[in-house]
Amino acid sequence: MPMSGSKNLLYRCLLPAAPRVSGMHLIHSEGHPLSNAGGFESLLRRHHVSGGAFLFRTENQESRLYTRAFHTDVSPSGNTFFRVASVTKMATALLAFRMQDLGFLDLNAPISSFLPDAASVPDLQGVTASHLLSHTSGLSDPPDLESMLLHRKPYPDAVAGQRICAPGACFHYSNLGFGLLGCLFESVLNQPLGKIYQDYLFVPLGMRASMEGCSLPEQSIMPVIRILPYHPGTSLAVTSLGRIPLSAPDPLLHYGHTAGSLYTDLMSLARLLVCIRDGGAPLLSSGLPMKRQAASYGRLSPQLSYGSGLLIIRDSRISSGPVYGHQGFAYGCVDGAFWEEDTGNLMISLNGGCSEARVGRLGLMNHDFCRFAFRKELPLWK
Repeated sequence: MPMSGSKNLLYRCLLPAAPRVSGMHLIHSEGHPLSNAGGFESLLRRHHVSGGAFLFRTENQESRLYTRAFHTDVSPSGNTFFRVASVTKMATALLAFRMQDLGFLDLNAPISSFLPDAASVPDLQGVTASHLLSHTSGLSDPPDLESMLLHRKPYPDAVAGQRICAPGACFHYSNLGFGLLGCLFESVLNQPLGKIYQDYLFVPLGMRASMEGCSLPEQSIMPVIRILPYHPGTSLAVTSLGRIPLSAPDPLLHYGHTAGSLYTDLMSLARLLVCIRDGGAPLLSSGLPMKRQAASYGRLSPQLSYGSGLLIIRDSRISSGPVYGHQGFAYGCVDGAFWEEDTGNLMISLNGGCSEARVGRLGLMNHDFCRFAFRKELPLWK
């Protein structure tokens, strides 16, 4: 993944050699026809999108589009599940605020009040769930985080030595930090994590979704592949972590799923996004402060800041006002789910592989499709 500036530049130089769909990308569309279908196809080619599902929505109209894949025989449709990677963080944050709304959690209390063994972990002292939700816990990710999850190392082992600043003193994007929210949920409810999401989030919102890839028919999941470097036959539908069932609560071990293991379909993700856009209705009895800015990305991405489980984009090339949502990078896909504050319009893009080029920390694909939706396409829908 091209994280550094030099790697990103090299990646973009090599990108024209990556495989892409030949001919027309679009295989099926529903709803409002695109006013600029040529521009949409051009972006699909530019970003080498394979197996995509897209939603563009205004207050009264929406367009759903499904595009070809070159890496798999799976054709995306409204029933296709996508692993949406870090877009999961929006769902986790909404669930956390629902837990607080129902009286199970105090997000501003030290997590040691709720989490077993946390009081004896020095690097967690003073950390609250609000810190975890805003990436201001001071925790970094251990380089072998995935291995620790798969080898069932308890979370105190993963946390040890990962504190880089005091809680609230700096912004540092942390999958480990977000993962600890899963331990917190299981601890306070004494229920398996998958069931918690189903009972308190997915079922109430009418979502087809799961935190366990192994619970879904594999043929219904869009496999993901990295297009650069491209190795045919290496696509992945369910991750190793996703093959571990969440059949029983274990707050010491389940610190991986809540950061990026959500599997869902296009319209279910739209329901989640609308709930967050609309302040948590109908799930919450009080307001939803996810949009409140907690930190900035700084010089690396001056247009980006972070709330609670939400990216905040302020870029006049995309919109005259703020754009909220989240993106997901994993195994070659770059997913995105965003809404424009001024209009409430939505843009969701899911795929099985595409260009991972970036502008700062924002995926260039998400930048370009947000710009297409909010500046070019949706304003034409009168």
